[in-house]
Amino acid sequence: MDFTLTEDSKKYERGFRELLSERGYDCKSGIRVQLKESTEREITISYEKEQAVITASETAFLYRGLMSLVMQLEAHGTEKPYAKREEIWLDHNGCMVDSSRNCVMSVSAAKAWLRMQACVGMNVMMLYTEDTYEVPEYPYFGALRGRYTAEEFKELDDYAQMLGIELIPCIEALGHLQQPLRWPAMRDLRDTSDIALVGDEKVYDFLRACIRQVSCCFRTRKVHLGMDEAWSLGLGRYLLKNGYTPKREIIRKHMARVMDICREEGLEPMIWSDMYFRVHSKNEQYYDVPFDTDMKSGERPPEGMALVYWDYYHLDEDYYCNYMRMHRDLTDRVVFAGGGWTWKGFTPDLKVAEAVTVPALNACRKEQIRDVIYTLWGDDSTETPLFSALGPVLLCAEYGFGETPDTERIKERFEFLTGCDYEVYQQLGRFEVLTEGMNNKKVGSDPAKCLFQQDLLLGIFDGQTEGVHYGPYYAEIANALPEQVKGGVGFWGSEMAKLLEYYHVFAVALAKKADMGLRILEAYQKKDLDTLKRLAEKEIPELAVWVEKCRRLRELIWMREGKVFGWEVLDIRYYGMSGRMESTAKRLKAYADGELISLPELEEKRLPVFPENTGERRMEGGYLSWIDIAAVSPLAWAWLPQVY
Repeated sequence: MDFTLTEDSKKYERGFRELLSERGYDCKSGIRVQLKESTEREITISYEKEQAVITASETAFLYRGLMSLVMQLEAHGTEKPYAKREEIWLDHNGCMVDSSRNCVMSVSAAKAWLRMQACVGMNVMMLYTEDTYEVPEYPYFGALRGRYTAEEFKELDDYAQMLGIELIPCIEALGHLQQPLRWPAMRDLRDTSDIALVGDEKVYDFLRACIRQVSCCFRTRKVHLGMDEAWSLGLGRYLLKNGYTPKREIIRKHMARVMDICREEGLEPMIWSDMYFRVHSKNEQYYDVPFDTDMKSGERPPEGMALVYWDYYHLDEDYYCNYMRMHRDLTDRVVFAGGGWTWKGFTPDLKVAEAVTVPALNACRKEQIRDVIYTLWGDDSTETPLFSALGPVLLCAEYGFGETPDTERIKERFEFLTGCDYEVYQQLGRFEVLTEGMNNKKVGSDPAKCLFQQDLLLGIFDGQTEGVHYGPYYAEIANALPEQVKGGVGFWGSEMAKLLEYYHVFAVALAKKADMGLRILEAYQKKDLDTLKRLAEKEIPELAVWVEKCRRLRELIWMREGKVFGWEVLDIRYYGMSGRMESTAKRLKAYADGELISLPELEEKRLPVFPENTGERRMEGGYLSWIDIAAVSPLAWAWLPQVY
């Protein structure tokens, strides 16, 4: 079976070949495919006797129709006629991929991501770049961070345009600038450690250079400027220079200046909406603003600026609906941003991602929000491979078309793209959910990260487990994940196969490590020297082998997904674990051999990290980073004076 385009569809030939050649088709002969533009909000597919006609209003939707046809014919053969009609529900639907938390998506991986989006009809993509793009006037900006060059941006923009995808730059114009502002050469731009000094002309020269740089690299006139979570706005150098000024006043002045720069460049900016909501909150929170608040009484965005309502946490459809209405009180340009829960640890939290995405996108339908972005953050150095979130991404994609998607639709797309078993992939959602916390209106727990990264001797989280052993639970997951996986064709086939192999190794390592600290403590308290010696000489070295397997596989995946810069952080963490395991084995053996009379690390009582979480909820936690898990003593000089 092969495919070829009709003469009147030749303008789609490059994208046609990119998508089909990856699946092994030569595109020179075979089933004749006509791709036709239409004004209707629908995709239609008509196939009979090796002739196919696909209609849609946009290029990305035509390619979704094409790949839906290929999926049908691969599964059921070419003999029977086939017809399908899908309503196009969302105007803009796509992903924002984090390329700032150390893993900067490589050009080849970004192209693979764009091909996936075209296959499923997602017509927008954002690369989130805080400082990971070059600004020639500021050489320290993004230095040693894998920043994109102008040529790389233009190459990706060309590729996206060919596939019918709008590639939108996503930068920061207020906060989240800690990495570039760390350099002494750039500290005169900062208010606090991560926030730019509003009102200073040097800052607006800098922002103008940033905005001009991305403006010249992309066809789109849209730009995302961030501006969220500016917790300490106006409380550093700004306070010293200007005295105390309410945040709403600072924001208003800054927005006006930034908006002027965008108008100079002919850009249509969007920003995260939380700073406009926090001014109505007693605690400066985003999600506790009463639903009956008169939003029009506070600060409003400048004319022409869109607001992005980001919410990854709620399970109640009515909550989303109320917040969407409140956003509309501020502006008629509202975008909703959901989240794929790639930021909590080593695995995508598939169960939470689905639990929050379904009510959110149902609310978008109810409130007629037709622009959706699905965010994939890489908090704490992108420990979770971004490509592992394909399942939640497909859920979001399918919401853009026809009826509310069911599991079968997601399964069919996933297995078509990857050649891997969807039920096996779903095992990734078990790592982080050990309780029924979601039923209590709680989302998110990160036991796998805590149990994997904690020190064997210090046992920082052993007090939180209340003595319950979790090794058997992770052993079940390891048994459910195959040691070797044969994926399908193309990038996504090999990538998902390697991801599933990695998670099998990770599950084995976690099954061995999760309870080892408790077992060491129990043996020490019982003065069971034989067990301590066996742990030191056999079990800890075996665990170290599996941790090294994790490191090697994660490195391989990193180098396929991202640029080399940033990997050094995870490298340090893995080797730090291995080094500490070696030290632990040495100390246990010395004690068992009588060379040490005690091990002070095992003398202290294990305290719960979250004492309020007990019983079934014991492993529910907050956003914990490696520095909170690996040690209690500071891993770096944690307190630094503000440098003005």
